[in-house]
Amino acid sequence: MKMRRRIPIVLVAVGLTWALLAPVSSEAQTTPTVLSDVTVTSQPDSVTVHVKTSREPQYRAELIDSPSRLVIDLDNTVYAWRKTPLPVGTDPVKQIRGSQYRKGVARVVFELTRSIGYAIREEEDGLAIVIPTAPVTAAAPTLPPKEAAAAPAPAPAQEPAKGAPEAESASARVAQAAQPAQPTPAPAPANGSHLISFDFKDADVVNLLRILAAESGKNIVIGEDVKGKMSITLRNVPWDLAFQTVLDTKGLQRVVKDGVIRIVSTEQLIKEREAQLRVEESKLKAENDIRTKAAEAKIKEQEAIDKQRAAEFALAEAQARGPLKEETIRLAYADPVELAKTLQGILGLTGAVTPPPGAPGGPPPIAMPPFSALYGTAPPPAPGAPAPTPTAEVLAKGITIMAHTPTNSIFIRHYEAQIERIKKLIREKLDVPLPQVKIEARMNELNRTDFFALGVSWGGGAVRRLGTGGDVLVGQGVSGQTRTGGTIAPSGTGIPPVFFSQPSNNPGLTLGNFLPISALTGLPQGGNIVNFPISAGSFGTPAGIAFGFLSRKININLVLDALEAQNKTTSLAKPEVVTVENAKAIITLGSEIPYATVSSAGTQVQFKEALLSLDVTPTVIREPGDITRVKMVVNVQNNSVGALVTTTGGDVPSINRRTATTQVVVKEGETLAIGGIRQRQVTENVQKVPFLGNIPIIGFFFRSTSRTTDPNREMVVFITPYVLKLDLAQTPPAPPQK
Repeated sequence: MKMRRRIPIVLVAVGLTWALLAPVSSEAQTTPTVLSDVTVTSQPDSVTVHVKTSREPQYRAELIDSPSRLVIDLDNTVYAWRKTPLPVGTDPVKQIRGSQYRKGVARVVFELTRSIGYAIREEEDGLAIVIPTAPVTAAAPTLPPKEAAAAPAPAPAQEPAKGAPEAESASARVAQAAQPAQPTPAPAPANGSHLISFDFKDADVVNLLRILAAESGKNIVIGEDVKGKMSITLRNVPWDLAFQTVLDTKGLQRVVKDGVIRIVSTEQLIKEREAQLRVEESKLKAENDIRTKAAEAKIKEQEAIDKQRAAEFALAEAQARGPLKEETIRLAYADPVELAKTLQGILGLTGAVTPPPGAPGGPPPIAMPPFSALYGTAPPPAPGAPAPTPTAEVLAKGITIMAHTPTNSIFIRHYEAQIERIKKLIREKLDVPLPQVKIEARMNELNRTDFFALGVSWGGGAVRRLGTGGDVLVGQGVSGQTRTGGTIAPSGTGIPPVFFSQPSNNPGLTLGNFLPISALTGLPQGGNIVNFPISAGSFGTPAGIAFGFLSRKININLVLDALEAQNKTTSLAKPEVVTVENAKAIITLGSEIPYATVSSAGTQVQFKEALLSLDVTPTVIREPGDITRVKMVVNVQNNSVGALVTTTGGDVPSINRRTATTQVVVKEGETLAIGGIRQRQVTENVQKVPFLGNIPIIGFFFRSTSRTTDPNREMVVFITPYVLKLDLAQTPPAPPQK
């Protein structure tokens, strides 16, 4: 009952499947695939069969065990290949045959010696079937010519019974495809090579190749290394295939050249190619050597041309610059050693300044006239005595620049054209008078309370005249209230530019009563943006050193003298020193503290310095508008005696050091104030009755002692630079040049 119910379902499913595939089959039949050729390629480990079609085919493959064969059906394909089987003879493939199995299906059958695996690679123009090979253990039997030529009787086409195995059905189809309707003679190959058949046993390879040569009518040359015997049986195979089979079997190679085929062994061919490669390498090496030698000769020729051109150029340059010449130049302002270093750097001379002649590492003594003779102070030479002139040996020593410090001169040996250039450079740029700077310093000790009046302030007002006749305030500031610790302007309280009325002491300026007017300068007194006394706030501490600027409008000497007249300040020193630009001016004030040390050599007295030292190195800066500024490198040291330190050699005083180093730029005449050097002053006053006050014990009743301590004493250093004007009328004349 169950079987009867399933049969209709299966039939319906098959019917639907054919109904769905029917349109596809009809469409595919409109452009069928054409199987046009089958080729075989043998490799050492496999056989590759190429089934060539007009486009990529649709196929089914099946491997049958008994007899061993591989069947490939190509759907929607028209068979257009040979009708006779294609012998292969490479184990495990015996031959390949094909046919039009049925309408729309082309079949290709591979007859195998044994069952073996295979691989199919799809390509655009067909299929590539790869079948691995293996060593043959036994020779395959060959059919007699009559049996091979006879065609088997056609078998009736029968539909396999239902339920039969698939292998039996495939075997029936393969057998049906392998039996043509009637025997037909084998056609000639398409490449024009005729078919041959032969059967030899233990035949000499040379004779076998001669027979093949005679069959083809081609020119064949057999090498001496070709030897050996072989047995071979071939039936209806192309001559080319038979010839290549013999070569592959014996490991031979053919070389075709100008229509002549030369047969050699693989080893001999490798040797010949290696020898040919060596010959080609030798030839290439010889050609490269020739090219290299030609290039070297060309390079040498070019080098010779370059040397000749360089010699001609050097000769022309030497003629243009003239011969070597010696010149002694006496300097007026510059240091000869520094000038010699500068010239060597400008002229690109290596090394440092040449040592003096005759010195270790220096050149030999040079015959030159004494410097006194160059300037007319030496006695005239004796009659008949030749003037000392440099010899050719001296001139051949090359360019030389030497400094002679005792006479403040430099000796130059250079080319004549360069000598004039060097002299002009020295005269106009290097040996020129340097600006002289006068450094005025005041070292005062005053009360800290009174020193608030000399606090350094930044801010104020400035005025610029407009073309319309009015004046506008340019510098801004605020009017602050001075207090201990300084005054800082609130944010955003600056005075904007505004027009003013005309003051009485400055008719060209209109200021009105907006800001107070200075009776000294006639300029507005703007508010201070920052107003810090030196020892107040974070800018100065009781043990610190502070810096500030005082305008040249303030007469600092007048202010200090006024304080000194009121006994509010003590002038320690008023040194003035003049120095040239970039030369250090040193001012030192203090004392040396003696102390005794005891050692094995006895008691010795040594000294320690407790100095107030001021070092100033000025540099003059010229700015447009006849503005002169002075850059000063300032180093201030305030050393004082500290507590005694007990050592094995005795009590040694310690030194308290305070140092400040800075670089500032001030206008000429402005004062740099350095303060914050605090000192504690103790004053002891003794009042007594003469004679009675000096009596021990009793004198205590006839005298009184008072001690005053002033912890607010500060020492302030004021530095004011002035650039001295050089009077051109008093400029010393240049020394005579030889």
